[in-house]
Amino acid sequence: MSKTQYEDLIFPKEFLWGSATSAHQVEGNNNKNHWWLWEQKGGNIADGSVSGVACDQYNRYKEDIQLMKELSHNAYRFSIEWSRIEPEKGKFDAQEVEHYRDVLNTLIDNGITPMVTLHHFTNPIWLQKMGAWENPEVVDLFERYTVHVAEALGDLVPFWNTINEPMIVALIGYLVGVHPPNKKDMAAFAKVAVNLLKSHGKGYHAIHRTVKGGKHPQVGIVKTLIAFEPFDPNSDADKQKANSRHQLFNLWFLNGITTGVIGVPLSNNEEIPYLKGSSDFFGVNYYTRELLKGDTSGRISGSKEKNDMGWEIYPEGLYNLLIAVKKYNKPIYITENGICTTEDERRSKFLVQHLISVHQALQQGVDIRGYLHWSLMDNFEWNEGFAKRFGLVELNYETQERKPRPSAYLYQDIITGNKITKKMQEKYL
Repeated sequence: MSKTQYEDLIFPKEFLWGSATSAHQVEGNNNKNHWWLWEQKGGNIADGSVSGVACDQYNRYKEDIQLMKELSHNAYRFSIEWSRIEPEKGKFDAQEVEHYRDVLNTLIDNGITPMVTLHHFTNPIWLQKMGAWENPEVVDLFERYTVHVAEALGDLVPFWNTINEPMIVALIGYLVGVHPPNKKDMAAFAKVAVNLLKSHGKGYHAIHRTVKGGKHPQVGIVKTLIAFEPFDPNSDADKQKANSRHQLFNLWFLNGITTGVIGVPLSNNEEIPYLKGSSDFFGVNYYTRELLKGDTSGRISGSKEKNDMGWEIYPEGLYNLLIAVKKYNKPIYITENGICTTEDERRSKFLVQHLISVHQALQQGVDIRGYLHWSLMDNFEWNEGFAKRFGLVELNYETQERKPRPSAYLYQDIITGNKITKKMQEKYL
C-alpha cells in the first residue's frame, strides 16, 4: 500500500483510553498473600528478585495518577489486594478500605475513570492454607469479600472486573505448575477452573445486589485470549488441535457465563442458573499467537518478531479474536495489551499496529469501548521478576523515579486526537 492511501483511523466518542496494573505488581509490601510467601523461597523468580516495594504505588499513587493525567489517560484499571482488605479470615481492615477510597477519589478528581479488579492472581495466605481455588468454600468466601468491597467502594466504581485471567490462574498454577502452588494435576486444574467460574457468577450478582443509590455498575470478567492457529493450515490434525485449544482456553469461560452451563471437558455440562448472563461486558487481554501441531502437546513459536518474553508479536490475532467473540453480543474493553521490550521503538510500533487491529474490528461491528495498555509502568512481572519491562513509563527501581518513554507520548497523541493518524501508519506499518 502506498503512503498516500492511508487515512486517519478515528475511534468512537467516549472511548476509554488508559493503562492497567495490578496491586501485587506495583503497590509494594503485599506481604499477606501467597505470592509474597512463594517469592521468599529461592529459585522461584527468574532474576532472583522478590516483589519487595515494587513500584511503591501504595505510597506514590497520587504521583502516578498525576502522571496519568499529564499523559491524557481517561481510564485506569487496577486491582484491589484481597489480603489487604481481609488479612485474616472474616476480619476486614477499614483502614485499607479507606486507602482504596482515596485512590478512587483521586482518580475521579483528575478525570480518570476507574476500572477495579477484585482478584488479580494473589490469594490471602489464610485462603491459600485452606486450599484456595481447590476448596469449594472459596466461592462463598469470594462472594463475601466482593460484598464487603462493593458496600465500601461501590459509589465510586463504574466498572468492575471480578477475576483476572481465570484460565491462566487455573492453568499456570495447577496444570503447568509455573505459578504457586506449582501443581501439575489435571483434576486440580478442572476443579479450580470450575470454582473460579462459579466465583465470578457469585461476585457478579453480589455487586449488582449491593451497589444502590441509582448507580448502575458494569461488571465483567477479564479473559486472556490467545490466537491459536494450526502449524500447517492444510493439516486437519493441526486445525483440529488449534480449534480444540481455542474452544477450551479462549471460549470455555465465556460460554459458561453466557449460557449458565459449565461445559466439558472440565465439567459434565452442569447447569448453574446464576452464571447465565453474568457479564455486562468482556475484558479482553491479548498478547500473542501459538501455533499447534496435532501430533504433539507442545506449542510452536511462530516465525514473526518476538518480545523479550519470547512471545510472538501478531497484531492480526487480536483482530481475529475480536471477530470470534463478537457473537456474544457484549461490549468489549481491551483490558491488557502490551509488549515486554527494552527497545521502546518496538513498543510504539506494537501500539500502533494493535490499535489498527482494534479499529478494523470496530469497522466490522465489534462493540469495543476502550483500550487499556499493559502497563502504565515497569513492574514486578511475577515469576520473571523485575527484568522484564512492559511500561509506557520507565521505572528506576533504585530511586523509584518515573520517566515516560517516547511511546507514552505517542500514545498521548493517539488519545488526544482519538485517532491513529496517517503519519503514524506511514511510520509503523
